[in-house]
Amino acid sequence: MKMPTKGFSHKKPTIKDIAKLVGVSHVAVSKALKDAPDISSALKEKVNRVASEIGYMPNASASYLSSKNTAHNIGMIVPSLGADTAYDEAFKAISEAAAFKNHSILLGVSDRNRDLERQYCRIMCENRVGALIISPISSEIEDIKQICAQTVPLIFIGGKVDSKEQHCVHLNYSKSAALAVDYLYALGHRDIFLFLYHPMNKTIMQKKEGYEKAMRARNLTPTVYLEGESADTYTAGCVLTESLIKSGNLPTAIWCASDLMAIGVMDTLKLNHFKIPEDISVMGHDNLPFSKFSAYQLTTFDVPKKALGEAAVNMALTIMENGDDEERIHVSLEALLIKRGSTGKAPVKIRDKGNEI
Repeated sequence: MKMPTKGFSHKKPTIKDIAKLVGVSHVAVSKALKDAPDISSALKEKVNRVASEIGYMPNASASYLSSKNTAHNIGMIVPSLGADTAYDEAFKAISEAAAFKNHSILLGVSDRNRDLERQYCRIMCENRVGALIISPISSEIEDIKQICAQTVPLIFIGGKVDSKEQHCVHLNYSKSAALAVDYLYALGHRDIFLFLYHPMNKTIMQKKEGYEKAMRARNLTPTVYLEGESADTYTAGCVLTESLIKSGNLPTAIWCASDLMAIGVMDTLKLNHFKIPEDISVMGHDNLPFSKFSAYQLTTFDVPKKALGEAAVNMALTIMENGDDEERIHVSLEALLIKRGSTGKAPVKIRDKGNEI
């Protein structure tokens, strides 16, 4: 007699559906489908029969992995590497977390090039990595999903991708924005600018929208400047600052979307004989290695790279063990405010204009 299929017709049957019908855990079902030696023949027979009757089709990558006994690669694609990007430490964190789980990382660096990013996705599929951790260069990811569909499970990391994606480790940059404004406000600043750069992906939009919301909550006027590209945020910081100096429109505090942009701001201010933080406070984001150098002592936000690495690898291993039939797995992380010497109390002449705390 056929097993009931009611309730499964609206979606592709999963391992958890089989487990519910058979009355065992989804882990036991996964092992039975892989013909694991610690599962009885009777249970294997029952599981396979139910799987056939409800139309279960195993994920391609899971089938591939089940035929292997050695450690398997986890794929990873990032836009760039180096001391001037947070991806360097993110990769190290993920690589370390994978190594402790007896897995290795197959890395691709897209150099912020869409065509190269797509090609790396194809390579990862051809190599049949167990799961692909990717920080895309853009919020437009339909091409990535299409390339990897039915071949390699995707895990998106960072803030460029909507947190509603099936598997993702999401960074809450809106929270960074709220903390930045609250911290500067507490120091007496009322004239706080935000410096951003292209492209306007979800990471940048989170920072912009969070900043504007926090400013308006304090009855302050948001002022946002957009300049340059993500590949050279240092120059963007220099150009914006030079323009404001010439126009005589400098605020008492500037929050920049990246540490490198903030360094460009600080270098330009110093070249024009402004003191930091006595004349103007500057903040960044990402806590890159140079931000703590004595020449800068940049107040910034530390992205929890170790937690991100562990979450992404644990997610990958869960998917590799149970197939991509796993329900949505989502982890949300927040950056930590790191207070250093580039920020201080608003200048007295500013606070004396009726704007005291």
